[in-house]
Amino acid sequence: MGRSSDAPVLGGPCVRGPGDGDRGRARLSGPVKRIDVIVAVRDEEASLPAFLARMDALDLPPGVELSLRFVEDSSRDGTRPLLRRLARERPDVGYWMLESGFGQGLALSFGLARSTADAAIVLDVDGSHPPEAIPELVRGYLDGARVVQCVRRSLSGRPAWRGLGALAFHTMVRIVTGVDLRSQNVYYRLMDRSVIDSFLKVPRYWRYVRFPLPTGPGAVRFVPVDTHERSLGASKYGPLRLLGLSVDGILTAMETRRLVFNTGIAALAVGALFAAGAWPLALAGVVAAAAVVVRFVGLRRPAALARMRVAESAGTGEAM
Repeated sequence: MGRSSDAPVLGGPCVRGPGDGDRGRARLSGPVKRIDVIVAVRDEEASLPAFLARMDALDLPPGVELSLRFVEDSSRDGTRPLLRRLARERPDVGYWMLESGFGQGLALSFGLARSTADAAIVLDVDGSHPPEAIPELVRGYLDGARVVQCVRRSLSGRPAWRGLGALAFHTMVRIVTGVDLRSQNVYYRLMDRSVIDSFLKVPRYWRYVRFPLPTGPGAVRFVPVDTHERSLGASKYGPLRLLGLSVDGILTAMETRRLVFNTGIAALAVGALFAAGAWPLALAGVVAAAAVVVRFVGLRRPAALARMRVAESAGTGEAM
């Protein structure tokens, strides 16, 4: 961002949903809805000022109190000092600083577990998820939707190899799991309290932050968004980390009966390789299958959030 963490804070609190002053309060017809915006951050000193400026410019519907909750996940730049200053200067900002890094998905799930708001919005801070969609998410929630899900309509600035990888991933998910995740091609969404509570009961959803959307008339509303590949800061995802995230995504969507079926197919393939004398390939297949099963079981262990320890927090209403 070209600024140190001592630079002036951009804008002011974005808790403007009920309106400013007595005129705004007079428009309220019911209790104020509290919505937490939960963002996982690691080395995002360059992204935060622009993100806050865009948040402060939002024209929110009346009757909403929006708070920013950052889950800091082992930053090495000036993110931590900046968050401390923001929490001192802005009543709508709070943060949890984790003792060690756990990754974006678990950090977001941790924030959801700590939130006590009526609803929460999860999004990225780097400019790839446009905050300008938030008023529409909030309106959908106020109209009765339990989930208001952003769907990426276009994406500019992405390298060709990542675009091909995304296409291959969604194809593989449909083939291997029978689940179509294209309606959740971004995790940017609003979830009401009932959906948050249901999400937190299923550990396998915590790392990839995708899950079966609720059913029923009006339960889900989709909001198309035009996005751009990260516009600020540096990406934390190289090819190997993206591969690991893709595996987690596939295993998150996979039911146990599908794993048993796919493992059976893999066993037949490994047996055929052994019979053909292709021992190296057969052994590699055994190792890969075992690794997949171990990861599948690991994603379903409920202890992940319990292991996450907070080194420091402020502005969250919690006692340390």
